[in-house]
Amino acid sequence: MGFRRRFEFGLAWRTLVLMLAIWLFMHSLSLPDLRAARLVAAFVAFAALASLWQFIRRTNFQVARFIESVRFEDYSQRFSDPSGGGFDVLGDTLDAALKALQARHVQASGEARYLSAIVDDSPSALLSVDKEGRVELLNKAARQLFARQPLTRREDLLALGAEMAAAADLPPGTRKITRLMIDGIPHRAIFASAQVARLDGGVTILSILPVQSELGALEVAAQADLVRVLTHEIMNSLTPVTSLARTSAEMVASAEQQGADLGDVRVATETVARRAEGILRFVESYREFAQTPEVRRRSFMALPWAEELLRLALANADERHAGAALEVVPETLKISADPELLAQALLNLLRNAFRITADVADPVVVLAITRQAGSRFRIEVRDNGPGIPAERREDVFLPFYTTHKGGSGVGLSFARQVALAHGGSISAGDSPEGGASIALMI
Repeated sequence: MGFRRRFEFGLAWRTLVLMLAIWLFMHSLSLPDLRAARLVAAFVAFAALASLWQFIRRTNFQVARFIESVRFEDYSQRFSDPSGGGFDVLGDTLDAALKALQARHVQASGEARYLSAIVDDSPSALLSVDKEGRVELLNKAARQLFARQPLTRREDLLALGAEMAAAADLPPGTRKITRLMIDGIPHRAIFASAQVARLDGGVTILSILPVQSELGALEVAAQADLVRVLTHEIMNSLTPVTSLARTSAEMVASAEQQGADLGDVRVATETVARRAEGILRFVESYREFAQTPEVRRRSFMALPWAEELLRLALANADERHAGAALEVVPETLKISADPELLAQALLNLLRNAFRITADVADPVVVLAITRQAGSRFRIEVRDNGPGIPAERREDVFLPFYTTHKGGSGVGLSFARQVALAHGGSISAGDSPEGGASIALMI
């Protein structure tokens, strides 16, 4: 209100002076003897007009400066004017408004940075797909997960597997556990989608959280609990049976020495004793599966470790497998893991590969170790055997599941435990040699 009164007063007296000067000038024109007065009146009128023009222009200039400051977010400008005329009040008001805008801008920027940090540090990989099919990786988790799998168009999602591409086409609000392919290895992931509005149209947000390790660990833990219960109950039942059967066999043998003809009874009793002892040994062999392996991680050179591992595996292999190949890229590669646990798991995989290629005319077995993105390592055993059918590639890692006679079904389950204990994963697929490939990612 103070600015309004001062501004109106300044505008009023300048207008009044201008009108009075114009009247004097017009009046002097009718009196030929007042040439000097006419000049003075003209000068006063011109000065009053210039003062009025400057007065109005000054207000417009202040307002224009304020608008430009807001437009370019330049909050360093100041409008205070101690010269009076109401402009000091206007300047203080504009300064206060600019400071308020600056405070709101700082608050909004801080909130935007906070929300951006939440999105960027979210553990789920976030992708956006616009109405034209453009794909954008929104956070660090997405950039790390798909570092080796560029995604720019919706069609690129096919590289993550048909199941993942189909999930991306489901309506917004979908939540499901799906499967995606990363570096040729299948991973289970929690998938969710949502629709958000943007100025240029709606955008679909895809959230992908790989949970292969977590689900695998839960499955292994459940299977281990089952094995632990089964072995406990079976051994509790078989231990007295074994003891009684052996005692009966000894009593029958003693009676025969005294002349009794109990041959058939002795044979039957000894058979029961042998079978009971065999079952005990069988159950005992599965007790190891119920124990979670303890990882003692350290850094070691991959090449000499792999060479020694291959020599151990070849010690009991057929001579035709002497040409088993080793691939370590680069040769100076160092692995951070538990060498003993990995060796135990890989020996099982190599022996399996030697066994299933026993009937192949020219068997090929390859142990390959390479570095992957994100300081991870891929350790792979490949062969040119009959391969593993696609529908059984998940089953082969189940405990006790085996596809060959005489197998225990523990080797691949143990390899899976080792991979999970290292925070990695294991998968079965096709090898370039035409057979099976078992790959550990750690």
